[in-house]
Amino acid sequence: MRWTRDHVYRFGGDPGRIFVMGHSSGAHIAAVLATDPRYLAAQGMSNTSLSGMTGLAGPYAAIPTSDPHMDEIFPAALGQRALPTAFVTGPPTLLAAGTADTDVDPRNSDRFAGVLRAHHDDVELKKYQGYGHDTMVESFSAGQNTVSAVLADVTTFIDGH
Repeated sequence: MRWTRDHVYRFGGDPGRIFVMGHSSGAHIAAVLATDPRYLAAQGMSNTSLSGMTGLAGPYAAIPTSDPHMDEIFPAALGQRALPTAFVTGPPTLLAAGTADTDVDPRNSDRFAGVLRAHHDDVELKKYQGYGHDTMVESFSAGQNTVSAVLADVTTFIDGH
C-alpha cells in the first residue's frame, strides 16, 4: 500500500484515491487491511489513506463451515484477531456476495455489514441472485460479452467515492 501511494502518480493515478479490492480470501485481506489499523500504521499510513474497500464473496466472519479447507485457511486458534469483524471503522465499503455461493457463505457479508453499520461505518451490501463464488470474480473477465451487474456496481461505488 505504501508503494502504491508513493508511486501511483507515475501511472497516472491519484495517491488520494486508493481503493483496495479482493475476492474470497483476497476480500478478507482487503477487509483486514482497511479495518485493522496495525498494518497500515506499520507503513506510516492509516485507513484514512484509503478511499474505499470492495470485498467480493469474502469470509469476513466466523460462520461455521463443514469445509476442512476453510478450517486450514482460517484456523480456530487465530480466533477473532484474524477477522475483520473484530476491527471496524474503515473507509467506505462495498460488500458483494452471490446468493448461490456454496464456497463462502453469503452470511459472512451480511454479518460484516451489520458490524460496520453498528459502528456507523459507510457500507453498502449487494447480493447477486444466482451468482456463485467464481461468478463474482468472473464478472471482471475480459471474456464477458456484457457488463456484469457486479462490475457496474463496483465502478459506481468507486466513482461515488
